[in-house]
Amino acid sequence: MVSGATIVVQSHLKIKRTIWRWRATQLLRRILFYILITVTLFLATTASHCRGFFSYPMKKSTLGVYLSEQMAHVVALEQDGSSNVLRAFAEWPSTLFNYAGDDTPGVDEFVEHLSSFLTSHNLKPQMVSIALDSALLFINTVPFSQSASRSEIDEQVEWELKAYFPDAPRESFISDMHILSGNSKQNNILMVSVRRDLIQKLYRSLSRLRLGLDIVDVDHFSADNALRFNFPETMNKFVALIGLKEGRIDTSLIRYNDLESYSYTLYASQSEMVAQIGKVSKETKGLSSISLYGIDLNTEKLTQIRDASAVPVEALNPLRSIQLANSVRANLDPTFASYRYCAAVGAALRRD
Repeated sequence: MVSGATIVVQSHLKIKRTIWRWRATQLLRRILFYILITVTLFLATTASHCRGFFSYPMKKSTLGVYLSEQMAHVVALEQDGSSNVLRAFAEWPSTLFNYAGDDTPGVDEFVEHLSSFLTSHNLKPQMVSIALDSALLFINTVPFSQSASRSEIDEQVEWELKAYFPDAPRESFISDMHILSGNSKQNNILMVSVRRDLIQKLYRSLSRLRLGLDIVDVDHFSADNALRFNFPETMNKFVALIGLKEGRIDTSLIRYNDLESYSYTLYASQSEMVAQIGKVSKETKGLSSISLYGIDLNTEKLTQIRDASAVPVEALNPLRSIQLANSVRANLDPTFASYRYCAAVGAALRRD
């Protein structure tokens, strides 16, 4: 027979054991929580500094596309940490800008070519950067005083556009500007304007492939980006970057990493083109070298330009600091002229 006192004691002990179990459970939960927080903070701290067991850096795939009225060049770069890998490249005739309107045969052809390129190389790019041929754009250099306001500069841009395109409203252009290195009294401002319908055509083409447009640049300045990326030693030199197209020469002078000037000239013959570049080499005081690129460059022209130049001349290799995927290396033609792809590669390398 169990007494009432015994029942009370047993009930009290059961309550105590229940409380102890609850406290132990709560303590264990707190310990596990602190361990989880500590491990999470450790992984978050180390993941950005190393590529260890717990770190999985994201690979980024970017398409760089150069477009002119006749030609399209495309390169696929894969960025993995600090390295860039060329996954694929191609070129084809383009009529994208040869028709007015949005849905045109030119758009259909461009979409078909680009879709085939992506499918055949199993590419899924996150970004597309475009380098437009400078002949498609309005580019001009205008001097301004150091004290000029932004509104004064905008008024001048509008005046320049109106002078060259009197029948086109300002809204039909998208404009940007860059201040070139100048002196204490005056700055030269580089104006760049592109027709809005060209940009809309690019958006429409890429949207049909569910691709986003990241950057639109001038081909010459994309090539400038390829030069700076692959040849960082030019930051401490005074160099000229010259692009060759049929009947046109684009020239920029880069002094100690600053864009000092940009200009373009037209030519009617190969001898005239060689003479113009030779003149740049001889009349530009302090120039250390010339880098050439472009769809109209070849070994014969390169040799003639070297013979006429007073400074060293090299064909710009935009892949100098870029790895080649095994599939690219295995199928690369020995006569491959990488300088033709400077604008496309430079566009793909853009990160701003």
